[in-house]
Amino acid sequence: MNILPYYFKIIKITSTFLLGLILLFSCTDSKKAATFIERDLADFIVDTLYLEKDTLTRSLPDEFTYLEQNGKRYLFGYSRLRLYQYEYTTGKLLKTVYFDREGPDGIGSFVSGSLITEDGIFFISDQKHIVHTGFDGKVLGRYPLPEVPEERLAVNFSAVNGNKMSYDKEKKQLILADVPFVLKEPNMGYENWVWRYDLGKRSAEPIPFKYPEIYRQHYDDPELGIYSHTFLDFKNLHVVSFPVTDSLLVIDRKSAKWVGSKSATPLIFQKGTTIQQGEYMVFSPSMETSRYKWTFLEPNSQLLFRYVDIQTKVLEEGEIVNRSSFILHNLDFETIGELFFDNRQIAPSGFATPNGYFFKLLNPDSDDSEAYIKVGLNF
Repeated sequence: MNILPYYFKIIKITSTFLLGLILLFSCTDSKKAATFIERDLADFIVDTLYLEKDTLTRSLPDEFTYLEQNGKRYLFGYSRLRLYQYEYTTGKLLKTVYFDREGPDGIGSFVSGSLITEDGIFFISDQKHIVHTGFDGKVLGRYPLPEVPEERLAVNFSAVNGNKMSYDKEKKQLILADVPFVLKEPNMGYENWVWRYDLGKRSAEPIPFKYPEIYRQHYDDPELGIYSHTFLDFKNLHVVSFPVTDSLLVIDRKSAKWVGSKSATPLIFQKGTTIQQGEYMVFSPSMETSRYKWTFLEPNSQLLFRYVDIQTKVLEEGEIVNRSSFILHNLDFETIGELFFDNRQIAPSGFATPNGYFFKLLNPDSDDSEAYIKVGLNF
């Protein structure tokens, strides 16, 4: 107790003030701890939407797009050359539109990404074009994809791994990603992974970033070498998630910064192995490894979700057990919680409507419809 008078003489701070500081920081820490949420995603289910299936549909897409047309509300989803249109909120299937692969209205034999917008649908076609169609399946325009240099090796414009395209209706611009199938050594010096495409000018400019050095350890690994990109249009920010990095890269037009985004659960990153198969050496990724995956914005709660595949285990009896989560960030990129789920039961990507965000249930109990849970995160 003699230390207080000593500090009083040297720096003229009263014991009352010191006590106030202690109480202030103590209360701040307590408040901070109290506001961090660790719960199951299922705790926040508030409703279930059932979408009808016709006899030709095996499975509906995980994601839909909410649009209003002529004062009515619809959900549109695309899968396997079919566009589904549903009445919202009844879930009644209104119609399906079939798309051609070839011919004047063909969207290509290999579609690696699609985006449904008010202005129609955009497809990434055969790694050659962006094809723009109407809701009737008729082609409105074709735009050549950006050319990339040889050191990129194998171009792959795609929406895989959460790399959704985005569209600016006013500027007529698309954002799309070039995603490596696997990371190779020449890719480490490459920057032009994401592109802004001006449809009016038929020109594109890159949004550059590089892989962190640690990814030299993950060449050829399709699980631990693939980035994911999200564009937050209302903030004009690009968010990049890397599989073994417990932070997010946030890019604007002038700068880039890293923000913390770490799971509360310890993660174990398991490198893949190279095995002999006949005459060839084949890389075999670990399917049990932890990995950070993609991000997306939940617009109703104004939260950024980061999907984490924490662990997948195969038990002795053959049962597969998964533990996944969504790390939650506010728009200042502060981490405010983590919600846990099984990615074999609930799809890790979904879609927004004005009154809620929906995730697909992956084990349907009916051949006539599929269920989408609505999650409410008003905290």
